[in-house]
Amino acid sequence: MLCGLGILGLMLGCGSVLQEQKKESEPVATTPAAKTPAAAPAITKADRPNARYYDFEDVKIPNELTLDTSKSRLFQTPATAAGVLVFDGYVESNSLVTFFKESMAKDNWLFKAMFKLPPKTHLLFEKKNKRSLITIEDGWTSTRIDVWVMPTQDGQ
Repeated sequence: MLCGLGILGLMLGCGSVLQEQKKESEPVATTPAAKTPAAAPAITKADRPNARYYDFEDVKIPNELTLDTSKSRLFQTPATAAGVLVFDGYVESNSLVTFFKESMAKDNWLFKAMFKLPPKTHLLFEKKNKRSLITIEDGWTSTRIDVWVMPTQDGQ
């Protein structure tokens, strides 16, 4: 009997917490006088870009991935950046393949080949005087992405 009362008390307590959370998440009505014309709209997660550039100015990386500086190697001159940037995160590999094919095309990279050798997928891209090899490796707890960018000379 005592156990039954305890469970009933827990259920009632959880119900009130859920009702409070619901009340907090309901939009608050504002009057037109409360809005100021100079106020900037709040930036929501949906408004934020879903990817950004790192050291390679023409290779976008999804925000779900984190740069691993201990495994990355970069060579930079005023004219070029080359090397490998290593990222980690848990993103489904097929969605990464789609992401890189689309975003690299927007940055004028030409898709040349894809090699699927589970658990790795390799994507090869080219543009004038550059090549990029992107390796996506599925792991048990995360996905590793290696982004190589290499300069070429006269298409070689």
